[in-house]
Amino acid sequence: MKDKFPLATGFVISCPVSDVGGSPVREIRKRGNIPLVLQEDVVVELTRSDMLESWASACKMGREKARGLMKSAADRIAGALEDEDTCDIGGLAQDMTAFFLLAVREKGMDVSQASRFCTLSWRDDVEDHLSVHRI
Repeated sequence: MKDKFPLATGFVISCPVSDVGGSPVREIRKRGNIPLVLQEDVVVELTRSDMLESWASACKMGREKARGLMKSAADRIAGALEDEDTCDIGGLAQDMTAFFLLAVREKGMDVSQASRFCTLSWRDDVEDHLSVHRI
């Protein structure tokens, strides 16, 4: 996974509309669920109900706590990308979901819109670690 990093000290999580390199994104969308893709390698499927439940929890949290949890999830994701041989896929899926929802909240985006298409970039080497790209 590390060799596909578009960012030297970070990662990209996207919520794409269609397939990325033969991934199951289209099938996930057909089921009415939400795909999260890390570095075009790892695909996580979120049900709408799980996403909405997790979104409600994220919104109840204080801003500083949410930022701290987002940073912790980002650190674990980056660590998993650096050492994919010992990566816990279940834990990585949870971190991807938490990061996505907390980042969407941090940037003041509508979660329904972000779940249609959004790309989040995290970089450790810049002051504003998080950037968002939408269509």
